[in-house]
Amino acid sequence: MTAAVPPYFDFLIEAFRRGETGRFVHLGHWDLVDGFKADAPPEPNEFTRAQDRLNAYLLGMAALQPGQSLLDAGCGFGGTLDTVNRHLSGMDLTGINIDSRQIDLCRKIRARNGNQMRWEQADACSLPFADARFDRVLCIEAMFHFGSRRTFFAEAARVLKPGGLLVASDILLTPSGRQLDAGDRRVRTDLLSVYGPWPDFEGTDTDHRSLAQAAGLRTGEILDATLNTLRSHRFTVPSSFDDGQHTDNPALRAAAMLRRLHRGGYLQYLYMRLDKPA
Repeated sequence: MTAAVPPYFDFLIEAFRRGETGRFVHLGHWDLVDGFKADAPPEPNEFTRAQDRLNAYLLGMAALQPGQSLLDAGCGFGGTLDTVNRHLSGMDLTGINIDSRQIDLCRKIRARNGNQMRWEQADACSLPFADARFDRVLCIEAMFHFGSRRTFFAEAARVLKPGGLLVASDILLTPSGRQLDAGDRRVRTDLLSVYGPWPDFEGTDTDHRSLAQAAGLRTGEILDATLNTLRSHRFTVPSSFDDGQHTDNPALRAAAMLRRLHRGGYLQYLYMRLDKPA
């Protein structure tokens, strides 16, 4: 494993191999409607269904059509492209990931419906594709791990066809200039020990509208889904585990830190659609 792969994937990959998780490795989405109760007891398969909803929401933003070419940057275990593979036909589907182990898991997915599927080990900030190669670029809950959001936006714009779309979700910490106080230094240490690399942890280059403009993309839509994704931590951290509780399990410790940040208003989760002018 290279140093650029977040260590929490060690735990996710083993859980997937044991059949304990599905192909999605992102948080879930809950619609905030009348009657929504954040503390209601979990329902069977609730987190899996919430992950499906987040995936479906972003695919809806992408407005996919049969026969298009699609790149998933930071494709995880292939869940998003597998969904497209099962529901659309004649698609040219490509997934990249910097981790060869994840690519190996993706390659077990069989193409159907006349689709083509390719999986490549590659860096999202140095895409090995020709200019104007794809109709759509997706990046679901991976961008904060990349070496540079600015470089990724430029690369996504380069490989998009004119009229194409970049659809992504992103996690930001300390939004709007909010900083962790000195007493929370261990939060950063614990979080980065498992969720790193997180090159722009302090959020110094996270204005997605400005980044899009610099890359020649137009902002179609940016949605704040912080509250929609908050309930996810009821499934990533045991309800009995207190934020200050000691554990030797680094994955659990880091997940608890992420929950603490999300609950405390230090974490922002965004969905976005950016388009390349025709």
